[in-house]
Amino acid sequence: MAGFLGRWLGDSIRLGLALFLTLSAMQLPGLADAYQAGLRQAAEATARDLAERERIARDYYRLPEQTTGPALVEALRGPEPANAEGLRRSAARLAGLRAAHAEMAAAPGLLRPLVAFRVAAGGAEDAEAAVLATAYETYIPRLLLNTAGAIYGLGGLMLGLLLAQLLTAPFRRRQPAPAWR
Repeated sequence: MAGFLGRWLGDSIRLGLALFLTLSAMQLPGLADAYQAGLRQAAEATARDLAERERIARDYYRLPEQTTGPALVEALRGPEPANAEGLRRSAARLAGLRAAHAEMAAAPGLLRPLVAFRVAAGGAEDAEAAVLATAYETYIPRLLLNTAGAIYGLGGLMLGLLLAQLLTAPFRRRQPAPAWR
């Protein structure tokens, strides 16, 4: 009886972990799409904020309308060094978000989750990681039945079965080798 329960428990662990990792891996393409949309939205919001801050600075210091970007930062360095640095950082954040979005858009659908991970992990600033955290928190899991979802699901299945084998290996009894060997 103990052997039966042990085999049943081992099989349940293997099946459960394999299914869990399969379904989790199938979420990666959808999460990558949500991250790409989040990058676009964050870039648009940052661009609006930067444009408004530049407009306020130009109005306050009575600078010409064509004074934007680096020229505006240089014009503000003397009278408002903190404001100039803030504008420079916002512009750098905007450039990083746009570059990350462009890189994601250029990647093929199958590789987009890998590119998303690399972009989020390698962001010069934490803007990309913050967008990924927001995309993850607001993501609604769904089962994508497309090529990317199937390939990631198969990879999750294989990884789940491997991990389950490693987890249950110490608890399996050694079976004697057949006599005919």
